[in-house]
Parts: sequence; structure tokens; C-alpha cells
Amino acid sequence: MIDVILPELPERELALLSEETPQPSGPRLAGRVVLGGPVALPVTADLVGPDPELLDFLRTEADNAVYHLVHLSVTCARDAPDPALHSVNLDLSLTAEPVRRGTAVFQPVAWSMTPRQLTAEVTASAPAAHLGPGLGFQDGGDTAFGERVCLEARRELRSDPGWEIRHTSAVRIGGTYRLAMVVRAPRGAVSRAAVAVGATVREGHTLHRFREELEEPLRLAALQ
Repeated sequence: MIDVILPELPERELALLSEETPQPSGPRLAGRVVLGGPVALPVTADLVGPDPELLDFLRTEADNAVYHLVHLSVTCARDAPDPALHSVNLDLSLTAEPVRRGTAVFQPVAWSMTPRQLTAEVTASAPAAHLGPGLGFQDGGDTAFGERVCLEARRELRSDPGWEIRHTSAVRIGGTYRLAMVVRAPRGAVSRAAVAVGATVREGHTLHRFREELEEPLRLAALQ
């Protein structure tokens, strides 16, 4: 197992425009959600070198696949006016294009994600994540029976992964959520990660939806 330091991330304040047509006169979410990243770096032999098992795994995959660490964060204002955030979704779309025309490639997938689940309010950013056998995150994400999950990784091992943050009776959405995934991508291809953030607020029985997509996908580039 190795520790992966979660880096400081460049942040951008999201506008989060309403998905309703025409635009409603109700709640506005501008300034209430800040996205950190995304930032990617390749998983190299130097990175996993302290763990011989991880190094062997990387070598067995070397002919077909490359791996990348993708880091993101979502910061939600704790003192925002009502209505409170009901949910926040961070969604990625992973794609790959062959460098040479006519070459078949598989689509990248979220090989492993952290955190898998949270059941308590976030209090501080974790300084590191733990990568174990097969480049899988080890975060102890199992929950006890009856616990309400306020953050959950979604669609692991697919090309459309993401996380959902939920308001629960015990936990209100707020603070900084540090997120990371290992992406398995085809060797010899140009891989990218498009990022979108959605949010909902509830007024009475009405759920209002908001969304913003980053203009430029993140390129997952290998070291030369």
C-alpha cells in the first residue's frame, strides 16, 4: 500500500444555471458551490515503486493500459441562505480516441474511487489517500446498517463515474469534499475527462435543478 498525497487544487466558482425553461425567478445558486480541479497525473513506476506488488501490477498492464490519478474537490457554503442544498452531483465522462485512425481502443473507466461513502459531516480535508492491491483505494467505506449516507461514489468501473452528496436528516451539505479516482485508459490513445456539476434545492414539494459543465475536458496525458 502507498499513500497518495491529495494536492492543493485550483478552484473556480460555479454559476450553476437552472435547468428549467423559462428561467425561474426563484432560488439562485451562483457562488454557493466551488469546484477544485480537476487535476490529473499519471501513475508511474516511480509513484508505486515503494510497493513491489503495485509495481508488478503496473508492469503486467503496461502493454495495454495506462493509469491516471484524477483529483477534484467540491466546496459548498455552510452559511448560505435557504433553501438549503438538497443534493450535489459531480459527474465525469471518460473518453478515448486512438492516435492512429482505424485503431480500436477501449473506453477509459473509473478503476477505483475515494471516498466510496461518507456518513458524517466533513470537518477537514484528508491529506492522503491509500492505494492498495491492484491500484484500489483503501478507505474503509463500509457503512453500518441504518446509517444515512451523505456522500457516495457512483458508477465505479464505468466510463460515466461520479459522486453524489446528499442532504440527510443528520447532516447538512457544507464544507469541502476531497475526491479522487484512478482511471484505467488505453495505451496509445488520447484520453479525456469531461466534468459537470449539478445541484438541487427543494422549496416545499418542488425540486429545482441546476447544472454547469466545464467547457474544456481534462486531458489525461502520460509522461514522455
